[in-house]
Amino acid sequence: MGKKTLMNRKLKIVWLCHFSNQAVRSRLDLRPRKDNQPYVDFAPWISNLLGEFEKLPDLELHIISPHAGLKGLSRSFTQNGVHYNFYRPEESFLLSRIQMRLAGRTHPWYIFTRFHIRQIIRRIAPDIVNLFGTENPHYSVAALDIRRIPVYVAAQTVYTNPERNRISGHCDSYRWNLELKLHRHCLYYGCGSRMHRDLIIANNPQAIILKMFFPITKPSLLPNIEKDCDFVFFAAGVSKKKGIEDALEALAIVKQSHPQVSLNVVGSCSNDYHNYLLRRVNELNIKENLKFNGYFPLHSDMLAQVQKSRFALLPVKLDAIPSTIIEAIHLRLPVVTYKTTGTPYLNRKGDAILIAPMNNVAELANCMLRLLEEPSLGSNLAARALDLVENEFDNFRIAESFVANYQAVIGHFTSGTPVKAELLFNPEEFPEYKESV
Repeated sequence: MGKKTLMNRKLKIVWLCHFSNQAVRSRLDLRPRKDNQPYVDFAPWISNLLGEFEKLPDLELHIISPHAGLKGLSRSFTQNGVHYNFYRPEESFLLSRIQMRLAGRTHPWYIFTRFHIRQIIRRIAPDIVNLFGTENPHYSVAALDIRRIPVYVAAQTVYTNPERNRISGHCDSYRWNLELKLHRHCLYYGCGSRMHRDLIIANNPQAIILKMFFPITKPSLLPNIEKDCDFVFFAAGVSKKKGIEDALEALAIVKQSHPQVSLNVVGSCSNDYHNYLLRRVNELNIKENLKFNGYFPLHSDMLAQVQKSRFALLPVKLDAIPSTIIEAIHLRLPVVTYKTTGTPYLNRKGDAILIAPMNNVAELANCMLRLLEEPSLGSNLAARALDLVENEFDNFRIAESFVANYQAVIGHFTSGTPVKAELLFNPEEFPEYKESV
C-alpha cells in the first residue's frame, strides 16, 4: 500500500470502530441473543459523526466494525454512500474459545480478526485509517499491523490512566498492555481533553496531538413534557466512575433540608452492582426519593426519559466532557458535575454549569441545593450553556474538523508537511485539572 496523491480524487478513509444502530442492524442477519433481549444502540458518537460525514463531498468512507450475533463471519454492504464491513467478534469463534481454554487465556489471540481486517484494508487501499479508541482489543489490535498508512487515533478515553484502578476497582492487564503497545505504535491522535493528551504523551513523547471533539446526539425536545423528578443521573453504564455513588450520597444530604427531593437513575448495571446500590440507598434512607430506570435499547427513548427531570446530576470521575453533559444541555437541563480535565472548558465564557471539586460530595450537594432554592439560576445557566454548545459543539463543524485533521496527518505522513498550529491540541485552552483528580 504505497503513498499516493490526493489530487483529483476523493479522500479515502477507513474507520476502525465498534458501534450499532437501528439502520445498520436492519441490514445484518443476527442471531437471537441468549438472554432474549433485543440488540441495542451503542457508541452513538459514531452514528452521529456518520450522519454528518454523509453530507460531506469528496470523500469515500469505509467502516470496519465487529458486531455481536452475526450469523455469518462477515457482512458487507453500502448504504447512503458509506461502505460497511461488519465481522463476527473473534470471542464467538469456536476455535478461539478452544484456544483460550487450552491456553488458560482470558482474551483470544485475535488471529482471525487481524487477518480479516488486514485483508479489508489492503482491498480498500485507504489514505488514512481512523481508529476510534485503543482500549477495545477486539478491533483496535489490528492497528498494530498498519505501517504504510497513517493511523489517526480518536481518543475516546485513555485506559492506561493510573486513576482507573482506584476509581473503578478493576483494570484488565491485557487491555492495559495492548493500549501501551498501540500508543507507542501510532503517532497521530485527536483529543478533546488535557488529561487524555497528557496520558498519551506520557506513553509516547513523540505523539502528535490534534484537537478533536466527538459529535453528540442533538436530542429533540418533547413538547409539554411533565416533569416528575428534580434530578436525573443517566449513563449507558451506571458505575462508580460515572459518579452514581456520589450522586446518592449528595441526594441524602439534600434530603435533610428538602425531604421530597427526587432523583431518576437511567442506565444499566450488573445485578451485583445494582444490589449494592440498593443497599446503599437503604443505608442512606433515600429509597422514597429515588427511582431506577434500566437501559433503553433506543438512545432516543433514553433521552425522552431524561427530559422528565428538571436538572441533570452527572458527577463523572474519569471522563473529560462526557456526551451526557452536552445532551443534557441540549435538553435545556441545568447541569451539576465534578471538575474534570474537561468540564471547566464549558465555563470559560462565564458560568454555564455548576462544578464541584472532584470527590467533594458536600459541595456537589450544595450545587444541587442552589438549583432547588434559586429559581432563576437554572434558567440562566441553561441558556448560557446552550449558546456555548451550539457554537462550539456543532456536529457538522466537528465532522469538517475531522477531515481537516485527516488531511494534516496525511500531509505530515507522506511529505513531512508540518501540522498547522491551529489544528494542534493547545493545553493552554484547557484549565489545569491535576489538583482535583
